[in-house]
Amino acid sequence: MSPGAESDGPRPRADGVDGPRPRADGRPLALAAIDLGATSGRVMVGLLRPSPYGTTDGGEGDSDDPTGRLELHAAHRFENRLERREDHLSWDIDALWEQVRQGLTAAEHLARELGADGIASIGVDSWAVDYALVGPGGERIGEVIAYRDDRTDGAAESVARRVDVGRQFALTGIAQQPFNTLYQLAVDDRLANAPGGSQALLVPDLLSFLLTGERRTELTNASTTGMLAAGENAWSPEMLEAAGLDEGQFAPLIRPGERVGPVRSDLARELGIGEVPVIAVGSHDTASAVLAVPAADDGPVAFISSGTWSLIGLELESPVLTERAREAGFTNERGVDETFRFLKNVTGMWLVSESIAQWEESGARIDLDDLLAAAAAVPGDRFRIDPTDPCFLAPGRMADRVADAARVIGGDEERPRTPAQLVRCILDSLAETYRDELHAACRLARRPLPERLHVVGGGSRNRLLNQLTADALGIEVVAGPMEATALGNLTLQARALGAIPHRPGSIRELVRASVELEVFAPVDCAG
Repeated sequence: MSPGAESDGPRPRADGVDGPRPRADGRPLALAAIDLGATSGRVMVGLLRPSPYGTTDGGEGDSDDPTGRLELHAAHRFENRLERREDHLSWDIDALWEQVRQGLTAAEHLARELGADGIASIGVDSWAVDYALVGPGGERIGEVIAYRDDRTDGAAESVARRVDVGRQFALTGIAQQPFNTLYQLAVDDRLANAPGGSQALLVPDLLSFLLTGERRTELTNASTTGMLAAGENAWSPEMLEAAGLDEGQFAPLIRPGERVGPVRSDLARELGIGEVPVIAVGSHDTASAVLAVPAADDGPVAFISSGTWSLIGLELESPVLTERAREAGFTNERGVDETFRFLKNVTGMWLVSESIAQWEESGARIDLDDLLAAAAAVPGDRFRIDPTDPCFLAPGRMADRVADAARVIGGDEERPRTPAQLVRCILDSLAETYRDELHAACRLARRPLPERLHVVGGGSRNRLLNQLTADALGIEVVAGPMEATALGNLTLQARALGAIPHRPGSIRELVRASVELEVFAPVDCAG
């Protein structure tokens, strides 16, 4: 019997998942999220203690708290680093897989220590666009090359000679970023020599394949590739042809909330876990993060998913496919429940973390909290950079590059001279960029500026940046949850298993009941 399935037994769900109902005896339901970021990874356990008033059949229930609370526990955290392999910047996917395996064993033990019957399901999310080539027998072909590698230099221009950029955007709604999967595959010379039946699996789909033996392509991540037809659950034949690809080189598409398959029996025995279902969550980490935005308002939700990248935009019911949106650099990514994230990618805390890495390589010891406190004491009217400049994309010597790019807007300094000045320059520049891009998103989507902006992800802990953003926009900034990606992953699993109602708003209700938020009012409106 699968862990967590001792109550009434599994039953089919409307979204195609057979899973356990919440236990009638009040014991919690434990779920595992594999959450991989560009610099770190984690396996998290979500412990759901359902409300005694809740329902499991999608009904409304008779309480204001139909979902209970979700407790988040870290089972295992690990680093994720780029390495140069076969003359390319690549991910050590074998090391990641080993860490994931260790994390699932730790998650099973932790779940039982917390009073559950073990983990009841698993979901996988990661960064977007990168993929592995997998042969017909399941063997990986070569390395998983990273989006920061320079192999795509010139690829966008080559594809544009076959399908012009305006047409690409009209077909897919995706901005022409140099690292898009479309361009990576267009220059991947391994494809020509791959055996028949080989397929490209995006990183979270690769992990799901290793767990289950089933090949699927989850829609939210597929939408980031530049090859999925805008607003459709199908590939764009024109874009596939432009890259020299065919549909057979991809696994079948799957919606978030559907079942990929059970954990392989041999792997389950090895890791000490049950043959529990692996559920397709919003496998693009931003899709899961935005799902966990704790919004309660009607109308479009304004958000920043803040981490290595800052993804800023609006959650909409349909894509914005105008030429003006393309020219402004916006993109339309698929979300959970047929939503669309109309957003702009802005280099985020990558600028700070890479600057710290440079200083520490020089022997300095940096405490981020102390550095932010020092930055808060620095006047904010001295320097600015353009965080969207491609010069900040690659790793290495970031503090020097930021200092060289900084323009003076006040004072006598030629450029930022201290770590505090440089970080203040970065944060002021990010806040003003957020203001400009959110205003642009609202204009392009023909929507009014919302009354509040939700900041989720690791960057939501940066109180200085939150306040600067509120001041720049003149609206409230609601910070949290920090672990939004894991929460979005876990809450969708809970809904797929029938542990919370399958109706609009139930996931965000659960998030609001489970986290503490901090609100930043613009300074000129405070008090």
